[in-house]
Amino acid sequence: MRMLTLARAVLCSAVVVGSVVGAGGSEPEQAAETFVGLTLRLGAMTGHEEEVDSYFGPETLHPAAQDDPGGVVQLRTDADALLSRMELEEAAHPTPRGTRLLVQIRSFDNLLQIIGPAARSESFEDEAQRLYARSVPSLEAGVAHQVIAALEAAVPGPGPLSHRMAVFYRDFIVPADRRRVVFERALRECRSRTLAHWQLPRAEKIDVEWTDSVPAAWHRYRGGWRSTLQINPQAVALVGSAIDVACHEGYPGHHAQFLLQDQRAQPSGLPVEDRIVLLRSPASVLREGAANFGVELAFPFEERVAFEERVLFPLARLDPRQARRYETVHRLVDQLSAAAAPIIASYRDHRLSLDDAEQQLANRALVTSPSALLEFADHYGAYVLGYTAVRDSVRDYVTARSRITAGDDWSVLSELVSDPYGATDFQHSSAATYPGIKHDRYPRKPSTCWQSSSGK
Repeated sequence: MRMLTLARAVLCSAVVVGSVVGAGGSEPEQAAETFVGLTLRLGAMTGHEEEVDSYFGPETLHPAAQDDPGGVVQLRTDADALLSRMELEEAAHPTPRGTRLLVQIRSFDNLLQIIGPAARSESFEDEAQRLYARSVPSLEAGVAHQVIAALEAAVPGPGPLSHRMAVFYRDFIVPADRRRVVFERALRECRSRTLAHWQLPRAEKIDVEWTDSVPAAWHRYRGGWRSTLQINPQAVALVGSAIDVACHEGYPGHHAQFLLQDQRAQPSGLPVEDRIVLLRSPASVLREGAANFGVELAFPFEERVAFEERVLFPLARLDPRQARRYETVHRLVDQLSAAAAPIIASYRDHRLSLDDAEQQLANRALVTSPSALLEFADHYGAYVLGYTAVRDSVRDYVTARSRITAGDDWSVLSELVSDPYGATDFQHSSAATYPGIKHDRYPRKPSTCWQSSSGK
């Protein structure tokens, strides 16, 4: 790690933050560079490396190899100083870039409050609201009963439904030696369907790496229209997971999202503050929800069934006559995803033991890998809502916006993901209560992975 004395790190950061004031017309750029430097300091701290998902900006903003990144307490002091100065600057001389940057700095400051050693104990709900302006959804009892009844009929037999579901999925595991070819074909199809609606750079490319070093799939945009996608073969063990992962991580998901954002910023390119990708941030959780919504946008139910019958099931050497049954069950289970959120919240707030939480996730939400989901929640907290609650918000926002503008869903989604920190109307729209979902307190990576068999 990058080491030096804490005193030197504090002195250097204080000088940089202080330079924001009185910079003579370059305040947004200098503030942005200071902001990026602060976030990179967090990523250099032991135990917080994953908070910086990726960075493809100037190397000069990285902490020097010999520098000590300090601690979260000092980092928050520096972030507070930057925030105060930016608030004053924006009040006196507002600019579109400054307004967006202010949102990013506030979000970063909130994160530091959550992870700092002196942080007060936050409930899961409070964390979701503070970091992502989200409430914990719950599935209405009547909806849950209807879905469970439909699954009971679709997967009949003796024993608990959760056990029958585990047995059901075994018939749809792709042989290990066929997973790459199945995924690569799904990725090409996701790309083709996305290109029918979005114009992407000709030079764009995803470099796919197959590895056991990641638990599922991990995307990083590298800049210059290139992304790296690391995939654990177990993440595409189920035949339908190939579509889910290819769309979510690639097209129209994360890779395409960054391409659109990068294109929007041309010819000058993305500003430096958008070249740092913080994991636990409003923009990242929006991208997760939009990526999951993108799966169903690219593959409406009947088209998905037809593609699996014609292409993926034969490639996987599975019976294509079972594709419709598989997708029917898959869609029903997905409708139960909101039932998981209150269980996760109770577990994280120490109102449910690990064993009880796993049992409830298996029985009420039919999560086939509850331990993996809870481990993710332990590690990333309320970020888990991005895959379900935010996806549902994105779906409803896109549908409503399409009606208002007489546009199409693809165009609205493009606008949303190409400017994630400028999407204020989306944030305001999240106040709505949507059919089947109720928000108990506040008026106003991922789900399919945990619903999938690991293949073991």
